[in-house]
Amino acid sequence: MAQIGGDATYRFLELSSSPRQLALGNPITLRDTDISTTLANPATIRGEHGGQLMVNYEPYFDGIHRGTAAYAHTINRAKALVFDVKYIHYGTFEGADELGNPTADFSGSEVALGLASSHYFLRPNIHVGARVRYVLSNLDTYTSSGITGDIGLYYNPIGKPFRVALVYQHLGKQLTAYEDVFEPLPANLTLGFSSALEHLPLRWHVSLHHLNKWPLLFENPEDGTTDLSGNSTQQKSGLLKKGLRHATFGVEVFPEGVFSIRLGYHAQRAAELRILEMRNFSGLSFGVGMQLRRLRFQLSHARYNIAGNRTFLGLTLEPRK
Repeated sequence: MAQIGGDATYRFLELSSSPRQLALGNPITLRDTDISTTLANPATIRGEHGGQLMVNYEPYFDGIHRGTAAYAHTINRAKALVFDVKYIHYGTFEGADELGNPTADFSGSEVALGLASSHYFLRPNIHVGARVRYVLSNLDTYTSSGITGDIGLYYNPIGKPFRVALVYQHLGKQLTAYEDVFEPLPANLTLGFSSALEHLPLRWHVSLHHLNKWPLLFENPEDGTTDLSGNSTQQKSGLLKKGLRHATFGVEVFPEGVFSIRLGYHAQRAAELRILEMRNFSGLSFGVGMQLRRLRFQLSHARYNIAGNRTFLGLTLEPRK
């Protein structure tokens, strides 16, 4: 069975790029004047993003800190270049040798610098986009660098609220490796759908992530049954259950208003982090967004398990009209 833990390097690239993304379950179908939407799918970059500056910060688990930032430079009315930064600092660790004797403290951090843009393809309502990133990782005395790329596609039928998007993220390779041991990058193929209700200010998003690693579901031997004779039967998962493990769901109320409410559900996180016979709402996320003139404030919270949850803060400054 395919799994995504421990099989690639630079895993911080997969963390949500903005509070809005975290709250909605990391959709790739967001496309409006908010620059944060461009970090999930480069095909959603628009000329209206030009001049926006975004900064996001998250106090991650157990002393780890991470954040993202982005700035869009206008090319023309339809195009913009988006520069972005993703970083994570793992805190300070107490060093020790192989016998347990204390040595010098050490720390670790990783950063990625990106550049992206998009262009319409064949028709004005079909857009393709690409992003290239340079990654630098420093873990104690070990360093590594790499180059990654994202390729995105976005389609919105003219006059219709329906949207469909496809993104292949984190394609690339290490340029230099820790101890000359080269590892793969966390490639992620995602397909997304979205639409809005006709008589209610609500937009929903459904995404199927890691389609290049089918299936993500792990067949737990503890889920089997044993009869009175001691014979064990392993419970098999069907196609629907396997597919749901790849799914995320998001709903945004008043998506284009000055105040919006967001709710999301990450099926894989819910299944893998839940604790049996204990309710913790693992996999759920929620957040709000507020527009105050040129400032856009965003806040989100994601449930993991009783050991810890996440809160993500963001601020975007828009240019003068």
